[in-house]
Amino acid sequence: MTRCTRASLLLLVTFGWFARAEESNGSLELTSPQRVFSPAWGSSVRLSCLADYDFQPCGWLHVTWGNISMPNVELTDPDKFITTVNETGGDVRRRLVVTEILHLTPQDSGIFQCKAECEAGRSAIGHVIRVDVQGGKSLRTSFT
Repeated sequence: MTRCTRASLLLLVTFGWFARAEESNGSLELTSPQRVFSPAWGSSVRLSCLADYDFQPCGWLHVTWGNISMPNVELTDPDKFITTVNETGGDVRRRLVVTEILHLTPQDSGIFQCKAECEAGRSAIGHVIRVDVQGGKSLRTSFT
């Protein structure tokens, strides 16, 4: 069991930094920042999620970002999303999953969440990240 001092617990709650789901052996933990992004139309935004897990009880790990504003929408379209994965460690592993949403439009606005699932059945979800795409295409007309 993890013990925190009152000051460190207050810090964690204040910044909303950790989302955690653990079995009794603590084999899976997700970290994602709770944020609101307001990117401009046509730009991109990166969503980052860090999974720490013990390979022995967990087995293979599947980590994805999803738009939870829509039912069961994982961010997998290669024309719209680029996902990179970096993993380090041996039995205790750390996996960083970054999904970039490209060419943003107002239809890309929503609430996004990282989800991890172990082969052995354990799962965890991260804090939500809200994306509010700003602006829009304007028709410019000039009169002479």
